[in-house]
Amino acid sequence: MRRDVKYFNGYSLIAYRPPTTAIRDQWFAIRYSLFANGYLPLDNLPELHYTWSYGKGGSPIYEIIVLCFGAWLTGVSKAGFGGGIGMIVVPMFTHFRSARNVIGLMLLLLFSTDVFSLRHYWNRWHRQSVTRLILGSLLGIALASLILKDISDYHLKKVIGGIACLFALLEFLRPYWQRWLGNTEQSVEAAWNFKTWQGLLAGLFAGVFSTLAHMGGLVVVMYLLPQRLGNTAFVATTTATYFLLNFIKIPFYYQLDLFSQEILIEAVALLPFIALGVLTGIALNNRVPERLFSRIVLFFLFATGVHLLLG
Repeated sequence: MRRDVKYFNGYSLIAYRPPTTAIRDQWFAIRYSLFANGYLPLDNLPELHYTWSYGKGGSPIYEIIVLCFGAWLTGVSKAGFGGGIGMIVVPMFTHFRSARNVIGLMLLLLFSTDVFSLRHYWNRWHRQSVTRLILGSLLGIALASLILKDISDYHLKKVIGGIACLFALLEFLRPYWQRWLGNTEQSVEAAWNFKTWQGLLAGLFAGVFSTLAHMGGLVVVMYLLPQRLGNTAFVATTTATYFLLNFIKIPFYYQLDLFSQEILIEAVALLPFIALGVLTGIALNNRVPERLFSRIVLFFLFATGVHLLLG
């Protein structure tokens, strides 16, 4: 009992209120009470999550450092350096926080960067691609929201871990499938060869992966590359798609109680580190071997995903 009480005092625990029935709330309250009194170990309470936790051997300072580093890494990725290195942030955060807490915080951070990025590429995107992707993503976001409504935090971390491993492998193999799909420097004429259902299907998967783990970007890229839009149109189209995807997710996340006053405050506090990351990414372009940097980050992304799966 003393060991369990130590865990209880070592974690700053808060009760997660699932957006389901009152019966489930009562069942959770019973399990929480058993844990608080030392009758149930922490590992048997996947629905519990904690904020500013001490973790196992960690400290609040450690969590602050990781949050700032993750925000900085998000900014570096948004600056176009390192490919999909930003995908590591969500799995990294879930090691010391509730997965629901993490995806809520990350949505605010990502959407804030999308707002600033969109104005630089205003009205330069490929309208047909954006329309198809977003229409398909509506169903994907709705389906993923139904999953989020009932899935426990424990199993949501497993889902995020699995997605992280899958996308780490896909990103590692990007030079091969990118060469097969085609580059972005050719004419726009091939863009009209895509059928409507293909864009809708890509949007569906992008919506699901984006809602569950904020990793829908790779699906969008794999759909856009064969269209050979040109560099400016390609970046503008991805930027507009990400902006609309994240904007649509906001009411769904709000309905699922994934936002809180604390998360809003943290998101605002982390914005300077995202800005610093963007400036760093711009400075690193053409100065640091991007491929080596990306491979290192992808290795840690895969390792983090495996740890979430097996943990």
